[in-house]
Amino acid sequence: MVKPSVQTITSLLVVIAGVAILSTPARAQLATPEDVTRGFYSWYLHQLSRENVQPLKQKTTALKYLTPQLYANAPRLIRQMDADIFICAQDWDKGWEKNFSVSPPQIKNSSATETVILPSGDTDKIQINLTLIKTASGWRINKVACAN
Repeated sequence: MVKPSVQTITSLLVVIAGVAILSTPARAQLATPEDVTRGFYSWYLHQLSRENVQPLKQKTTALKYLTPQLYANAPRLIRQMDADIFICAQDWDKGWEKNFSVSPPQIKNSSATETVILPSGDTDKIQINLTLIKTASGWRINKVACAN
């Protein structure tokens, strides 16, 4: 019987380690539901404040935060509601970009719920309820509902 050389064993260990590293999920997939929600609203509200009235045309960026199903259904939902489903309004306030808040997530298995609050005037606020699901790509926003 032929004994494997130290070099052969070392090479095999390097290959096994490389496979293990490549099969480990990317760090971005480990983001919490709150990280995803904050990231989405930071990006989305920034786009609106720059007068980009159609941020979802940036499909690659939008799909970092939204499920493909929500992304595909968003135009129809916006038409049905006659308002932006992500801000529950037809117009936006530039101050939202720096002043929105996100409730701590309520996580149950591979689903999470959160509420985004957009200040409106001195006492009013817009509340948007979100449902996120954990996908192979990480947490994604799957449903939005106006709470007001």
